[in-house]
Amino acid sequence: MKRYLLPLALLGVAAFLFATMPSSAQLRVGQKMPEMTFKDLNGKEVKLGGKQDKVYLVDFWATWCGPCRAAIPYLQELHDKYSSRGLVVVGVALDSGAPEEVRAFVEQNKMTYTIVTPPNEDEVMRRARVKAFPTMYIVDKKGVIRYAEEGFAPEVMEDILRVLGQTLIE
Repeated sequence: MKRYLLPLALLGVAAFLFATMPSSAQLRVGQKMPEMTFKDLNGKEVKLGGKQDKVYLVDFWATWCGPCRAAIPYLQELHDKYSSRGLVVVGVALDSGAPEEVRAFVEQNKMTYTIVTPPNEDEVMRRARVKAFPTMYIVDKKGVIRYAEEGFAPEVMEDILRVLGQTLIE
């Protein structure tokens, strides 16, 4: 009887770990972006996912995140260059702080693209499968993810520009 206890205990632990693992890593290219609705820093409603008349670059970020901060000038440049062609850059601030702190950060860094602060950050992270900061998605007009990336380095801008070029002309 004792010789079966250890294997059974190990099997139980393995089953528990498997059952509590996240369902998947980040969302993948070709998947639908989950539909979510937020309010931006000015109180305007912002919808993500589903069919839209614009292409969205969604950046899940935090003010304390170094790579997130490094991405800001690049995201601002994309907003400045492509918003007239149908691109909406949305920064989803997952800071667990007050929206006022995020607003101060946004103003200090001269960020003019859309910033939202969700009330339930854990739920947003679960639905968007955010496992690292920043996590970026490009979502086409049909709500389909065309680009997905965790982390940021300036070198990824080439890929982002390529995907945006293809997605904006569709």
